Amino acid sequence: MDVTDDESVRKSREIVDTVLREKISVRISEMSDSLSDLSCPNQQRWSGGNVFYDDFLTVDDYKDVWEVNMCGVIRVTQTFRDLIKKSRGRIVICSSACILFTSPSHGPYASSKFAVHAYTAVLRHELQPYGVDVIEIVPGSFDTGMTILDNVQKMLDTIWYRASQKLRDEYGHNYKEKATKFIKELGPKVWAKDFTCVTNSYYEAIVARRPKLLYQIGWDLLLM
Repeated sequence: MDVTDDESVRKSREIVDTVLREKISVRISEMSDSLSDLSCPNQQRWSGGNVFYDDFLTVDDYKDVWEVNMCGVIRVTQTFRDLIKKSRGRIVICSSACILFTSPSHGPYASSKFAVHAYTAVLRHELQPYGVDVIEIVPGSFDTGMTILDNVQKMLDTIWYRASQKLRDEYGHNYKEKATKFIKELGPKVWAKDFTCVTNSYYEAIVARRPKLLYQIGWDLLLM
């Protein structure tokens, strides 16, 4: 499913409807809006979008990330919501630890995840009368497609060299090298490689009799 494309999401709904018609005993009771593993052709290879100080970013940098992280969540939720309401099921949405602590250079990603956090809260209130639980998963720092260092390097190079010479002079000729070194040295130390706690939280959110409304996952979140 391409969550940025209305037609792709609509066709996915048709597939679900067909399955439900063919298997009457199937009861949809959960839907997870976890977008990180969905196919998004227009999303950049580094799935967190462009990361750099806002001076270097454009409105399109923000739009690209929002189209996946925020609009994608809305698009999928609105397409399947009636099934969840009928079955008094659950909606599980993934935000990010950046809603608790926002670091510099993450404007597009952090703002989109703050919006997802707010949207989740709105849905929780609106769907409560229908007996629908809306649950938020808040993962910390994990070693994902967003942390592939080669992709990070290419992204930083692209942003730096598209900037004006005046802006590069303002930040210093070696600023990009310093940023790259910082990420390469710090990243592997903080990115958790074991995803078990994430999958376990998703599973609990879906099947637990009384799930939490918020799951904060990762060692770094223990510090927040």
